[in-house]
Amino acid sequence: MQPIAIIGSPNSTTTFTVDILERARDRALDHAWVTFEVAERFNGKVYRKRALCQLGGIVTRNRWHEDPIIRSVIKHQGALPALSGESDLTSAQLSALGIFLLDDAGQVRRRTTLSIPPPSGTPVYPATAAALQELVHTEPGIFYAGQSPGDGLPVPLTLRHFGSTDDGGNGEALNLGVFGQTRSGKSVLASQLLTGFAANPQLGILVIDPQGEFGRDRFAAGDGRVDFSLRRSLHALRPAREAMLVSTDEVALEGAEAFTEILRRTGFFESLGFKGAHKEREAAERLTALLGELHDDNGKRRPIRALRVEDLNLLVRDLARFADVIYASRPGTTPGEGQRAADVLARFQLDQGRLQQLWIRALERFRIGAGRTPLSQIITQVLRDRQIVILSFAQESVDATPYFLLNEILTRLRQVIHRTFQDGRMSNALVVLDEAHLFAGDHAGDTADGARTKLLLGQSVRMSGKQGVGWCFITQALADFDKTILRQLQVKIFGQGFKIGADREHVEIELGKEGFQRYCSLPDPKRTGRYTFMVTGPVVALGSLGTPLVLQGFRGSEELLLANPHCFGG
Repeated sequence: MQPIAIIGSPNSTTTFTVDILERARDRALDHAWVTFEVAERFNGKVYRKRALCQLGGIVTRNRWHEDPIIRSVIKHQGALPALSGESDLTSAQLSALGIFLLDDAGQVRRRTTLSIPPPSGTPVYPATAAALQELVHTEPGIFYAGQSPGDGLPVPLTLRHFGSTDDGGNGEALNLGVFGQTRSGKSVLASQLLTGFAANPQLGILVIDPQGEFGRDRFAAGDGRVDFSLRRSLHALRPAREAMLVSTDEVALEGAEAFTEILRRTGFFESLGFKGAHKEREAAERLTALLGELHDDNGKRRPIRALRVEDLNLLVRDLARFADVIYASRPGTTPGEGQRAADVLARFQLDQGRLQQLWIRALERFRIGAGRTPLSQIITQVLRDRQIVILSFAQESVDATPYFLLNEILTRLRQVIHRTFQDGRMSNALVVLDEAHLFAGDHAGDTADGARTKLLLGQSVRMSGKQGVGWCFITQALADFDKTILRQLQVKIFGQGFKIGADREHVEIELGKEGFQRYCSLPDPKRTGRYTFMVTGPVVALGSLGTPLVLQGFRGSEELLLANPHCFGG
């Protein structure tokens, strides 16, 4: 293979200047991958090292065309024979993705770094698919989730499960963030990454799907250039895996907070005389506390699904006493004997039939049977049985973000994780939250429910990692995304849409100045039909220096299957 460039000057141990050779001037070089080898001497021994780099910052200069006198001639005559084009000098910048130590036979031993810059005149060769595979073939969890936009080479990522490294795992849970504005392809890439993680049968996956995109298995809907099916890809894995789709209509909720929130949304507390959002919230919190104090004849706490209509009368009498407390206007009034308590009881007597129906309908969301499965059991199937579950609540009103449902999911999730940990077992699961900006954006804190959701999310991300549960957030927001969660993300993937405004600063800090310049040069997917991303973090299989990686996602399931024959059967 012939070189396409020569190391020039100046250079460092991570970035290099190269001069493009004449034979390669017509090649597609931007974002292309190249390699070169150097020999370093240490303690009398020579070490061979191979550098894998990404090429960018291509500049062509012609000193004759920059001369003011010659430019005046060009203005009248046009191109100059033997000077225009022939005297062009093309240079570029190389950013090192990874440095690998070679043995005497030229085989990769391990990752390393350069101790000195490479000497000028070192030949630079184009990378090949075989050369890339040689660099990573010994690592577990290799999955090709896209290709290099410059030369179409498959881009390997390290998508391992979160178990022991002796079992081919990562040794700890990873938290990922996939960021991109609408139509940037973030859901398509996230689904392909999810397929790569699912190639580890040891890993359970829970997809929380607020808008039903994963449940309907529709990605880049309306874009005929993209044809990807998550279910088809999962079924093609070796061994094959299936995704169980569960809607909230098929889930039996369990928590008292979810029960009182459902009642509040039906106007239950307002009908009893608790007017205004704040008073309704106080009444709901009081009822939640009362429900936690209910016990059966054996002294065991009664679950919500075991409530009866008869319990309503007792609970309303306590709420009536509570009304005297929060509406106290006359000092010395005994709770339960004031006008507010009498008003609550009178309202209940006048509207008892309707309120009982609201109570019964709310309880239906908690009953087991009739096709309903307890939420804790579904989460257990993910954490202990390593199943893939898509939990969809897309039927909920789009205008009212269902914070209380995510609160219930997070609460049950943390309980199951804790029980598993107390039993002496580690969880091994990935939780995927689509449209995460709805629940972790700044606007979520505008309501009490949203603020609690943000708090629960932040606590869950911080606490569950050491117990083997990682998170993947798919979101359109960046600047207003919860900073507590953002700091916990080891892997960040940036799609299109963050080149201006407040988002720009966050991306530039994460990618660095040179990385951000490359990010700004990524092609617009609306014009090219190809979704391109910048990837940072430990999933970059070829990187040992933290350099951001450019990845162009596949446009269909077939491309994904062909690029990963080691993961898919048939």
